[in-house]
Amino acid sequence: MSEINTQTPLVGTLPIGDLVSGTIPPVSWLIPDFIAAGSLITLGGEPGTGKSYLSYSLSLALTTGTPLMNWPITSPRRVLYFDQENSRADCIEYFRWAWRALGSPHSILITQNLTFVHFGLSSNAWAQQMAFYVTAVHPDLIIIDTTTPACAIIDENDNGEASRAILLLRGLQTLTTPTPAILALKHARVNSKAEAGERRYTLRGAKAWEGQADSVIFQLHSKGHPRTDGLTNTRLEPAKTRAFGLRHAMTIEPDWLPNKAGILLKSNPDLIRQRRST
Repeated sequence: MSEINTQTPLVGTLPIGDLVSGTIPPVSWLIPDFIAAGSLITLGGEPGTGKSYLSYSLSLALTTGTPLMNWPITSPRRVLYFDQENSRADCIEYFRWAWRALGSPHSILITQNLTFVHFGLSSNAWAQQMAFYVTAVHPDLIIIDTTTPACAIIDENDNGEASRAILLLRGLQTLTTPTPAILALKHARVNSKAEAGERRYTLRGAKAWEGQADSVIFQLHSKGHPRTDGLTNTRLEPAKTRAFGLRHAMTIEPDWLPNKAGILLKSNPDLIRQRRST
């Protein structure tokens, strides 16, 4: 048997011995303790919880380097947003609300750093079309709103179809450096068959979206009576976290700006402190 050359690593391998004894941080954060660079996160939202508005707000905060919900966002990042769900009128209004709520950051930063693709994916070539934008934009974060129409899922309950879509999304992350994170939006539902001790909510459709993601987060209605101003208190609850990601639930309390010019998203500071101290 020939000797293995330990000085030249094989293609596709990691130098674990060097990595475990090194001091370089293993991850960088787009949003501290929430979105790690290079991760694939599934965000599942119950109907009416505002997962699209949250994602619009995140995209503007990241592209302009503006803090959001006590997250210390300071450096502008590039965001690539694929929206295959919301109408043009809703898109414009959501972005205007979010922009005003963030203090109307300079629109030049948005133009430079946010690429918004609205119903620009066709069912038979969605992966190739996404790849074109990824290689052109070199994003730090890719947002997919939502995965079923964007990834042309025919049978939402087919784990094989979901796994193929996730594999293609993972392939998109290899097209540029640094590796972009992906925030994949899904619809969530109450699991009526849940037994005692099990989660009462789940992602709608195939379980592969939970099993193969790095992190799974649910945006759920908060307990209590409905608000009279038309807005809804929600909470972000982590259902799955590997080494990096959201570990503690946090509330989202939206408030109208004067004259309903925008919707400001606020978070529960006690839960934020708990998250950072753990």
